[in-house]
Amino acid sequence: MRKSALSIATFILYGLVLAVSGCQNPGDPGEQMQQPPGSADSQSTANQSMPSGSSLPSSNDNDGDAWRIYIKNTDDEELWSFTEAQLSALPPERSVAFAHVYSTINNWPANRFYAADGYRIDSILLAADVLDAAQTITFRSTDGYEVSLTRDQLMSPQYYYPQVGESDSDAEPVFPIIAYRWREGTEDISAIRDDNPILIFGQRNPFEHTNPAFVENVTEIVVDYAPCATWPVASTFPLPGSIAPGETVNLQHPSYGLVKLHYTLDGSDPTPLSQMYNPSTYQLELNRPITITGPTIIKVLATGYGRNDSEIAVFEFLLAG
Repeated sequence: MRKSALSIATFILYGLVLAVSGCQNPGDPGEQMQQPPGSADSQSTANQSMPSGSSLPSSNDNDGDAWRIYIKNTDDEELWSFTEAQLSALPPERSVAFAHVYSTINNWPANRFYAADGYRIDSILLAADVLDAAQTITFRSTDGYEVSLTRDQLMSPQYYYPQVGESDSDAEPVFPIIAYRWREGTEDISAIRDDNPILIFGQRNPFEHTNPAFVENVTEIVVDYAPCATWPVASTFPLPGSIAPGETVNLQHPSYGLVKLHYTLDGSDPTPLSQMYNPSTYQLELNRPITITGPTIIKVLATGYGRNDSEIAVFEFLLAG
């Protein structure tokens, strides 16, 4: 997971994600988010039933040494701030407290679980009067590490997968939260304990690598209203064209460490569920080139946090001779 002592390698790979992407219509914020069945009253209010307008206590409230998180715009203007005590003091229909187990995959890659209790991001942004317009939301740690998620990445349906990395069986809906009580490496919700605030969110499929984007010691949430950008397309080495039988093709990308490259060889368009070319940052032997044994069309999709998915790149290789 990402902690303040995270390795330099992961910091470089994920600390620069600042682009904008994943726009939804500002008129229908968060409508895709699902409500887990059987939730308690304090967890049961979906976005569409939340009253509009700000409801947080004043930013000037003095909570002593409490951990305060600031919501800002891209001009570094403070729009709101809050402590966990202020959130917990709100009526349940406004604070939308949420506790659940979260599945995740890191960049080793390894499957992990977190038990967490906190407050839904959408309810916090709604209370700050920025949910309707924000297109990219950046979460910044006390040490400067930051991760951006597009509106779609943050608001689309997310799940806890008990069989993470294997299948979507028994999936349960979850929400992105700022957690104030959490524990890494457990599915036991009773094991949670008070800790520094952390951004935790669910997976959109059981193979999604979400863990590198968890931000511990959150101190700022920066909202960007600008139109969205898109990841550049991938490329190959060697270039498409004639190739000897048995030769290999490497997939490349200008932001290789920030994206996952999904590809197909059967002519179908790749999706985030297609074969992942670069599953590991640390076990490089898992990032295997593609061996060409006959005429081959490689289609590649680049996905990553903070921008829209790339256009699908198409590369055709023919056997030499």
